[in-house]
Amino acid sequence: MTEQAAATARATPGAAIYAQLGAVVLFWGTNWLVMKAALPNIGPFTFNALRMSGSALLLAALLPALRAPLLPRAGERALLGVIGFLQIGGMLGLSTAGLQWVPPGRAAVLVYTMQIWALPLAFLIARERPSGQRILGGLLAFAGVLVFFNPALLDWSDRRVLLGNGLLLGSALCWATAASLYRRRVWRTPFWTQTFWQIAVSAAVMTPVALALEAGQPVTWAPALLGALIYNWLIGTALCYWWWSKALAVMPAAQAGQIVCLVPITALLESAAIFGEPLSVGVLLAVGLIAAGIALTARAK
Repeated sequence: MTEQAAATARATPGAAIYAQLGAVVLFWGTNWLVMKAALPNIGPFTFNALRMSGSALLLAALLPALRAPLLPRAGERALLGVIGFLQIGGMLGLSTAGLQWVPPGRAAVLVYTMQIWALPLAFLIARERPSGQRILGGLLAFAGVLVFFNPALLDWSDRRVLLGNGLLLGSALCWATAASLYRRRVWRTPFWTQTFWQIAVSAAVMTPVALALEAGQPVTWAPALLGALIYNWLIGTALCYWWWSKALAVMPAAQAGQIVCLVPITALLESAAIFGEPLSVGVLLAVGLIAAGIALTARAK
């Protein structure tokens, strides 16, 4: 056992850690509504280019205080860059694009189905054999997705709605692929350097994509847009990742991950309260199945 692992094993999470994780769930869940409110003023890829660039600059300024180097270790930079683009650039780019035509609660739930797609991808990429509990969790969550896509809950005649839902599932696939690639090896680069590098690479790729796809689309610097960018730079990235790293220092990642799985539930409830997103019996059944599947998967050893 390494010195860091031994320290983690000796540490026990206190009330403050659970309170901080609860705040992470609240802030990340709320961010789906914040982004939805900002999108009428800006294209989704331009928004993410600004979001990632600002977050990268902020983390670059904080790295000296965190005693973390700017660059990952030699031999890890290229793969971390690919993983970062899939996990951050691809996931956020596709999910924000899909959010244009899908309510924020439904969007968050679909993106968090990454646990389903991670099962076959982990076997194909990392050669991880799923346990029976993980398979059961995946089947439950997949059943929830099928309920979510039945004609009573989804207008199959609206191409924009279908495209939005497809982009959100593509976002979950990007996230799952990145997670499977990440688990193939043990990384020596510090956590904060990894985070900065992945965001910086995503910003470097997303900026020309935004210029190519949305060059003629006007940007309205309304309070909703400015607030969304500041929220993502300071709260969604800096503060929440700081609390997340503190939680990982004193509890297993699977345990912390179970708590963060409450993010889409938070987004759905907030969207219902603020935007009037319907919570029909079918929606609740689909969300219940997906949530149960995610919880089973996260709890499996």
